[in-house]
Amino acid sequence: MQTAEREPTSSQPDCNDAGDAALPSDATFGTGKEAESKLVGSGYAAGAGPGLFITARDAFRVYLNGELVLTSHAARTAQFVPLSLLPGDNALSVVIAAQNGTPAALLELAELERSYVSDETFRVSTAPTSGFASATYDDTAWAPAHDFGPLGSLPGCDPESHFPIDSAARWIGPEPGHGSVAVLRKSIRVAPVGFGASTTGGSGAPATLVNTWDELKQLAEQPDEPALLLLPEGSYDFRDTPRSQQVCPSTCSNDATKPQYTVLVGAEKCATALIDKPRDERSLSVGSNKTLVGLGRGAQIRGVTFDLSSSHNVVIRNLALYDVNPELIEAGDAFTLEKSSQVWIDHCTTKWISDGFVDANAGTKDVTLSWLHLDGVTSQECNGEHTRACQLNDAVATVHHSFFDHVLGHTPRADGSRSQVHVFDNLVSDNLGYAVGSFCGAQVLMEGNTLQRVANATARDTCADDSALGAISAPEGSNYYGDDVGPHHGGDGKEPHDPVFEPPYRYTVEAPRTTRLDVLSRAGAGGPWALPLSME
Repeated sequence: MQTAEREPTSSQPDCNDAGDAALPSDATFGTGKEAESKLVGSGYAAGAGPGLFITARDAFRVYLNGELVLTSHAARTAQFVPLSLLPGDNALSVVIAAQNGTPAALLELAELERSYVSDETFRVSTAPTSGFASATYDDTAWAPAHDFGPLGSLPGCDPESHFPIDSAARWIGPEPGHGSVAVLRKSIRVAPVGFGASTTGGSGAPATLVNTWDELKQLAEQPDEPALLLLPEGSYDFRDTPRSQQVCPSTCSNDATKPQYTVLVGAEKCATALIDKPRDERSLSVGSNKTLVGLGRGAQIRGVTFDLSSSHNVVIRNLALYDVNPELIEAGDAFTLEKSSQVWIDHCTTKWISDGFVDANAGTKDVTLSWLHLDGVTSQECNGEHTRACQLNDAVATVHHSFFDHVLGHTPRADGSRSQVHVFDNLVSDNLGYAVGSFCGAQVLMEGNTLQRVANATARDTCADDSALGAISAPEGSNYYGDDVGPHHGGDGKEPHDPVFEPPYRYTVEAPRTTRLDVLSRAGAGGPWALPLSME
C-alpha cells in the first residue's frame, strides 16, 4: 500500500519548508524589544481569560496599539498571550516571516463580547510604512489578507496543541509570490451602541495603572481632566472604616423573622425607635472625560458607589461592584447618575448592593448600559431578590444585552415624561415582580428580549396624581416570553403596542433565543471567564 500526500498548490504555503525563520531587523517592520505592556496579563492560562491565540508557519511579532507584546521564532508552535482591549480604537498587528516561500498565520483574539479570528477582514502589506502598529494608522491602501483555508487545510502547518480546535480562524498571509515577510493588521473598535454612542471617555489620555484607593480617587475625581485608568485583574477591598448609621427597623411582610433596616430619606418617618447600625461604603465621584477599565477577567471593587452626578463623557468597563451595605436599605448604589450625560457602562457586574444597581435621575441623557450582569440573588432581601435593579427617572438611555438575574421588578423601570428608554436583546430571569416598567409618561421601546420565570411581563401606570400613563411598545413577535411568564400589567393583559419614540441610531436586534445564550455567557465583568464574588 502507498500513502498519498497532498502536494501544496501554488496558492498554499509549503509547511514542509518552514523553519525557525529570522525576523526582519529593518525598522520598517517594527523592531524593538517586547514591552511591559499594561494590556498584557499573566494571571491565567490559555482559554481561561481574554487574549490572543496565534500560530504561524514560521516566525512572528505581535503588536497591540503600537506596543510589541509577543515574539516567536518557533515555527508551527501555538502560543497564547493574555490581552485586554481598550474602549475605542485598537489595532492588532502581526509581522510574519517565512524561512522560504510564503508566510502565513492563524489567529483568534478572544474578547469579552466576542472573538475576532483571522480572515479576509485582516489587511496585509509586504511594504508597510512607519507606524503601522499604531491604532490610528490608516491601512485602507493595504490589500485584504489572502485566505489559505481553515485550521487543518495546510498539511504540516497546524500546531499540535494550544489552539482552539473549533476555531473559525483562517490561515492568512500575503498573496503567494509576494515576498517572505508581511504585516497583517486588524482594526478593532470597542464602542457603545445606542443613546451613549458618542461617549469616548478619556480616549487619547495616557493609560495609568491604579492599585490603591488613594490613586483611584485622586485621578478619577479630577473634574474634567481626561484620564484612562486601568485596574489590574483582582479584588480590591475599598470599604471605609465602619461608622454608625441610624436606621428604621422593620420586618418583611412575608416573613416576620427576617429584619429590615432602612436609612430614612428626606421627610420619611419611622413607626418605631431608630437604632444604630454600621455602614462602611465609600463614594467615588467620577469626573468628566474618564475611562475606567478592569483588565483581564475584571477588577472586583468592594464597598464603593460610583457617583457620576453632573459628569459627562464617562466610560466604565469590566468592573464588578459588590458589597455596598447589603444589610441596609438606602445606603448606597452601585452606579448613581444625576444630570449626567454621555455615559457608557459596559460588561459590569453588580451584587449585594444596598440601594440601586443603576439609578439614573434628573434629566440624565445619552446613556448606554450594555452587557451588564445585575445579580440580585441575596439572602438580605425579603424575597431573596434585589428590589432596585435599574431605575431610570427622566432619563434617555439604551439598555442592551444585559442579564437581569433574580431581581424584583425594575428591569428596567422608566419614570417621567422626559424618559426615552430603549430595551433590546436583554435576558430577564426569575423575577417575582414585573420585567419592564413604564410610568408617569415615560416611553419604552422593548425589542428582542427574553423573559423567563417572570410574574408580569410589563407594567404601565400613571404618576401618583394620575396625570400620565407610561407607554411601552413591544413589536409583535420581537420579544420571547416563556410559558412561565405572567400577563402584561396595566392594560388588558396583552402585549402593549403604544406609540413611542424612534431610536435615532443604528442597531441590530437579534433573535431572542440566540441572544439569551450569548447574554448568559458573556454579560458582566470577565464575560465568559467571570470570577466569583465573595464576601469573605
